[in-house]
Amino acid sequence: MTVGLKNKAALLLLLLVAACLAGCSSVMRPPPAAAYMDSYAKDGAVGSFGLSYYAGDLENGRHENNSYSHYSYAEWWGDVNLASYISGGYFTFGLGYQTFSPFMQMGFVSPYLGLTAWSNMNAIVIPAIKSDERGALWRYSGGGMAIEQIPLNDNWKIGFTEHVSRNGREVYFVDEDCYSFDCGIPVPRHRFYTEVGGGFYVSKKIGNDSRVSLEFRYGRDLDEDRNRFALTLDIWSSTTATLGGNDVMRSMAKKNAKKMREIDAVYADSLRDENGKIDSLHTIKRQWFQIPDSLKTMSLAEHPSDSVTAVTSKGICYDEGSRSVWLKQDYGNTAYRVPVDSFDYCQQMERKVLFWPSLLVGTLSFLPGALATNSGVGGLMIGLGVSVAYWAVSNFALDPEDLVPKVYPELCSEKHSRENVLAWLKQYPCRSEMQSQEAGK
Repeated sequence: MTVGLKNKAALLLLLLVAACLAGCSSVMRPPPAAAYMDSYAKDGAVGSFGLSYYAGDLENGRHENNSYSHYSYAEWWGDVNLASYISGGYFTFGLGYQTFSPFMQMGFVSPYLGLTAWSNMNAIVIPAIKSDERGALWRYSGGGMAIEQIPLNDNWKIGFTEHVSRNGREVYFVDEDCYSFDCGIPVPRHRFYTEVGGGFYVSKKIGNDSRVSLEFRYGRDLDEDRNRFALTLDIWSSTTATLGGNDVMRSMAKKNAKKMREIDAVYADSLRDENGKIDSLHTIKRQWFQIPDSLKTMSLAEHPSDSVTAVTSKGICYDEGSRSVWLKQDYGNTAYRVPVDSFDYCQQMERKVLFWPSLLVGTLSFLPGALATNSGVGGLMIGLGVSVAYWAVSNFALDPEDLVPKVYPELCSEKHSRENVLAWLKQYPCRSEMQSQEAGK
């Protein structure tokens, strides 16, 4: 194919895309936040499917009749969200559809903080459809959002959002005084408004590579003083990236593959010794352990100081014959072997202080509460209630040992003698050793 034909083919493809986008809706509302945040540290793409329900001061059931036409206001009460995100380092890019509106999204993402912006695609691809009256971006719908996320453990995460956006709602125009085939057929028009608001979400891991979230969001229409609410159920999973992918994670995956070949690890429920006898791990309260080499562990290695590398575990087994210790992965079902040399036991896990997270949650809830109730006292009461509810759920509904453990510089600072370490480990012998000791009696 010649260069001229290639250029013509590319131009034809661009015109086809532009034609498709021209027929799509410009109406858009803020997309879900949890799937976007979960795109961090993913080697492939994240495919998301969500359903949103809207309530509040929706503008429905109003008609404006003229002698030759009429307008019908029918603001949608729901949306279907389809999106795919790819990540490279701390940057994520996504493409998707929100019902009939194609959009793109991008921004900064990390385990705890995200900043994102989005826009409907047809306003960008077809900027020439404009008038002097309306300007170049009269079809534009988009915005920005800040996201704060708190991982409670490997399965549960909670997050909070604050957004500013230009949203759209639907107006249907019917021209009854015309001479074309589409006379009397409703044609969608768009009315845009500026919205500020916030919300929160809860996400849970389901299966190996999938998660589900429930997100609540409040928005205040600054143009018409309306209150709108959105409830979104979103489910997503890791898929193969069609382009790009996380290059940082690819390099880390290669390092992890090399690391796995050097680690003696098995599933905890199939632990066996060299002779094939079944061993067992003793269940203990989650405890910190100092290990000799962070490259020999399957658990999350913490470095409270330059000289200390520590992990947590709720399962342990001491193999005196090989002078090694089996530990269970902190969040998972893998047991890995570490040498007893330089190994030391530390204090049991301590929870993080819940006062400051509870205060943060309550503070973030004050503004949406005040806008929803149109009262500062009402916002204060809602913020206080959310703060107390967060503290109560974290204290009584969740298992304390499943929360993220507290890390501090004094962790594992107390050193035990070799004799004390070996004496402490002998209370957790592997079952095969226990059986051999009982047989000797």
